[in-house]
Amino acid sequence: MALDDQTFIWAVKSLSGEISTQMRMVVLKMDGRKATFRYYLDQEPSDFTRERAEVVAVNFDSGMSFALGSLEIEFKHSTEPLGKLDVLDGILFRRWENSACRTDADQ
Repeated sequence: MALDDQTFIWAVKSLSGEISTQMRMVVLKMDGRKATFRYYLDQEPSDFTRERAEVVAVNFDSGMSFALGSLEIEFKHSTEPLGKLDVLDGILFRRWENSACRTDADQ
């Protein structure tokens, strides 16, 4: 099953209030009844970031119109430019970064 509009919108809503400062980009893949959230981070995940991802997973699962067979959470520490990262089936969140992959303003 590809990522349909209704599932995409629900996944974005599931992220509401759960973004941490470590998160660079959040993407989702749907494969049948299997959902995979991937979090691209600027460092290894803290307990706080792991907890936020778990809340997103619970939010997402609770609002689905069908039972998921599995729900996975992946964390990837990467300093690659966001445009070079695998977006799976769709981007749910992408933070602004300058050309140096940082969030401070360009000089």
